[in-house]
Amino acid sequence: MSDSILSNDGRTRAEEGFTIVEVLIAIVVLVFGLIAVTNLFLVAGSSNAVANQATAATDVAAGILEGFKNQSWNTLTPVTMSAGAPQRTDTIVGVGPINSYWSITDVTDVGATVRVKFIRVRSEGASRLSRGRSRAELTTYRTCTTPALGCP
Repeated sequence: MSDSILSNDGRTRAEEGFTIVEVLIAIVVLVFGLIAVTNLFLVAGSSNAVANQATAATDVAAGILEGFKNQSWNTLTPVTMSAGAPQRTDTIVGVGPINSYWSITDVTDVGATVRVKFIRVRSEGASRLSRGRSRAELTTYRTCTTPALGCP
């Protein structure tokens, strides 16, 4: 019924359309919505990159730890984890460089023979975005229970 009301120039209210203020308000609301969605895409992209590097860092650290497990007891000499340059850098396709550090520590009782070694491996993404956020740290103990196989 309100559509049949005539305006001063003879047109009905339904034929008049939107005012410039209504159009501007709609554009402002749309722009704010698009900015929010764009920000979500940026955050999701960076989070995905960090997650990829964290997964790669965990895989590299696990591989290094497995390598230490497969070495003979006598070749596992004590090593301290460096604070500066990484002890190994792997470049993973699609992810980037992964820096790795490790330490091997003899665990002994006073006056006892070393039969336990503590191994710690830390790997992390090398990019500025993910450094510290994509870190994987794995630890294990290696014991010698059979002296006949080469341990003291």
